[in-house]
Amino acid sequence: MADDRKEGKMKVVSINDAPKKNDETEVIDITSKKKEALLDILNHMKEQIESGQIQEFVATSLDKEGEAQIHCYVADVAVGIGLFEIGKNILMNQYNGDE
Repeated sequence: MADDRKEGKMKVVSINDAPKKNDETEVIDITSKKKEALLDILNHMKEQIESGQIQEFVATSLDKEGEAQIHCYVADVAVGIGLFEIGKNILMNQYNGDE
Protein backbone atom coordinates (compact mmCIF):
# COMPACT_ATOMS: atom_id res chain seq x y z
CA MET A 1 0.00 0.00 0.00
CA ALA A 2 1.51 3.31 -1.06
CA ASP A 3 1.89 6.10 1.46
CA ASP A 4 0.10 9.14 -0.03
CA ARG A 5 2.15 11.45 2.18
CA LYS A 6 5.37 10.37 0.49
CA GLU A 7 3.88 10.94 -2.95
CA GLY A 8 2.88 14.55 -2.22
CA LYS A 9 -0.87 13.91 -2.35
CA MET A 10 -1.76 15.77 0.86
CA LYS A 11 -4.04 18.75 0.41
CA VAL A 12 -3.90 22.29 1.68
CA VAL A 13 -7.32 23.89 1.83
CA SER A 14 -6.83 27.60 1.22
CA ILE A 15 -9.30 30.40 1.57
CA ASN A 16 -6.94 33.09 0.37
CA ASP A 17 -9.45 35.84 -0.28
CA ALA A 18 -7.00 38.67 -0.87
CA PRO A 19 -8.42 40.73 -3.73
CA LYS A 20 -6.61 40.24 -7.00
CA LYS A 21 -5.59 43.29 -8.99
CA ASN A 22 -8.41 44.04 -11.34
CA ASP A 23 -8.47 46.55 -14.17
CA GLU A 24 -12.21 47.02 -13.79
CA THR A 25 -13.59 49.19 -11.01
CA GLU A 26 -15.55 46.54 -9.18
CA VAL A 27 -16.45 46.66 -5.50
CA ILE A 28 -15.85 43.29 -3.85
CA ASP A 29 -17.69 42.47 -0.65
CA ILE A 30 -14.82 40.73 1.15
CA THR A 31 -16.94 39.91 4.23
CA SER A 32 -19.51 37.88 2.32
CA LYS A 33 -16.80 36.28 0.15
CA LYS A 34 -14.84 35.26 3.25
CA LYS A 35 -17.96 33.92 4.99
CA GLU A 36 -18.86 31.90 1.89
CA ALA A 37 -15.32 30.44 1.70
CA LEU A 38 -15.38 29.49 5.39
CA LEU A 39 -18.75 27.77 5.03
CA ASP A 40 -17.58 25.95 1.88
CA ILE A 41 -14.70 24.44 3.85
CA LEU A 42 -16.94 23.44 6.75
CA ASN A 43 -19.47 21.88 4.37
CA HIS A 44 -16.67 19.95 2.64
CA MET A 45 -15.47 18.65 6.00
CA LYS A 46 -19.04 17.73 6.98
CA GLU A 47 -19.43 15.68 3.79
CA GLN A 48 -16.14 13.87 4.49
CA ILE A 49 -17.18 13.14 8.08
CA GLU A 50 -20.55 11.79 6.93
CA SER A 51 -18.89 9.56 4.31
CA GLY A 52 -16.39 8.24 6.86
CA GLN A 53 -13.31 9.76 5.22
CA ILE A 54 -12.55 11.96 8.24
CA GLN A 55 -12.22 10.01 11.47
CA GLU A 56 -10.56 12.66 13.65
CA PHE A 57 -9.69 16.32 13.11
CA VAL A 58 -7.95 19.35 14.54
CA ALA A 59 -8.66 22.87 13.32
CA THR A 60 -7.83 26.35 14.54
CA SER A 61 -9.67 29.60 14.09
CA LEU A 62 -9.60 33.27 15.01
CA ASP A 63 -12.68 35.00 16.32
CA LYS A 64 -13.66 38.65 15.76
CA GLU A 65 -11.54 39.81 18.68
CA GLY A 66 -8.46 37.96 17.39
CA GLU A 67 -8.62 35.17 19.96
CA ALA A 68 -7.33 31.84 18.69
CA GLN A 69 -9.42 28.73 19.25
CA ILE A 70 -8.77 25.07 18.59
CA HIS A 71 -11.53 22.69 17.53
CA CYS A 72 -10.84 18.99 17.68
CA TYR A 73 -12.24 15.52 17.87
CA VAL A 74 -9.40 13.11 18.61
CA ALA A 75 -8.76 9.90 20.50
CA ASP A 76 -6.30 11.57 22.88
CA VAL A 77 -4.11 14.63 23.30
CA ALA A 78 -1.11 13.00 21.58
CA VAL A 79 -3.16 12.39 18.42
CA GLY A 80 -4.43 15.98 18.53
CA ILE A 81 -0.92 17.39 18.83
CA GLY A 82 0.29 15.10 16.05
CA LEU A 83 -2.50 16.18 13.70
CA PHE A 84 -1.85 19.83 14.51
CA GLU A 85 1.88 19.44 13.77
CA ILE A 86 1.21 17.53 10.54
CA GLY A 87 -1.16 20.29 9.42
CA LYS A 88 1.41 22.93 10.29
CA ASN A 89 4.06 21.07 8.30
CA ILE A 90 1.77 20.68 5.27
CA LEU A 91 0.88 24.37 5.37
CA MET A 92 4.52 25.49 5.61
CA ASN A 93 5.70 23.18 2.81
CA GLN A 94 2.85 23.26 0.30
CA TYR A 95 0.92 26.49 0.76
CA ASN A 96 1.16 28.94 -2.10
CA GLY A 97 -0.28 32.34 -1.21
CA ASP A 98 -0.96 33.10 -4.89
CA GLU A 99 -3.59 30.35 -5.18
